[in-house]
Parts: sequence; C-alpha cells; structure tokens
Amino acid sequence: MKRMLVALAILVVAAVAASGTASATPAGKTDAQVLGNVRIDPADPTVGYVTARYICNGGMTDNTHLWVSVKQTADRSPDNALKGESSSGISAAWSQSHPTGQVACDGQWHVQTFTISQADYGFGALQQGQGYVQFCLFGGDNVYAASQRFVEVSY
Repeated sequence: MKRMLVALAILVVAAVAASGTASATPAGKTDAQVLGNVRIDPADPTVGYVTARYICNGGMTDNTHLWVSVKQTADRSPDNALKGESSSGISAAWSQSHPTGQVACDGQWHVQTFTISQADYGFGALQQGQGYVQFCLFGGDNVYAASQRFVEVSY
C-alpha cells in the first residue's frame, strides 16, 4: 500500500511539472491602465506626468503607437463632454504627447511615467482638479488598448 501511495505521489508531481507554469498574461495580450494622478510640473504647468501600466506585443513596428492626453474644463470638474469627439472645444487646458519611442511591446507588463506637454499641440495651463486622461496604445501587432478616465490633476 505504501509503495502504491509513493508511486501515485511521484506521478502527481511529474504531471504537475510536465504541465508547465501558468502565465498571468495570455499570449498576444494588449492592455493599458492609467495609475494614480496626473502630476503637474511645478516649473511649467503646461507639462504633466501620467503613469500607466501596459502590456503589448509585436515589438517596434510601423503599427506601434502611443498617444497620451489630458484635458480639463474651465472649472476643472469631471465633465462627461470631455469623452466626446471634438472635446477640445470645451477644454480650457489640453496637454498631450506621442511618446511611442518609449514603449516596449515585448509581451511583458511595464509601469512607466510619460511626459505630456504642448510641444506638438495644446493650450492652457493644467490646474489642480479633475482631468480626462486618454492613454491609447497600439502594439507592434496592431492590437489596440486604451485607458480613458477622469483622474485628479495636482502638483
């Protein structure tokens, strides 16, 4: 009986070892999540910092692209109109960037802080209050993920 239990235990251990390790990330997954608040640069209120957690695949190709944007209304409240097309028309402040070169689409999770500014286009100064953040990512395999939500904007 003992031999039978030992043999069964060995078979169970071997079966578990042969099954491989479970991955927390399915192959080909693309995802993005804005983390925390937008931080305003104290030296230049048109510049802010957005931290996000993301995963993408396919490496750096012509398809890889990241756009990060923060818009605020005049009263810095969470106005749902900021979620719509042409929402810059109701915005008092808008800072953005296309930091595609900083993205690593290697199938691993990354947490990074990205700088937004008005170097490409934008207007107004970021101020304390609520802002609508858009973190829109295309992986090298052209799979899209976005995190778009209201967050606190502060120094």
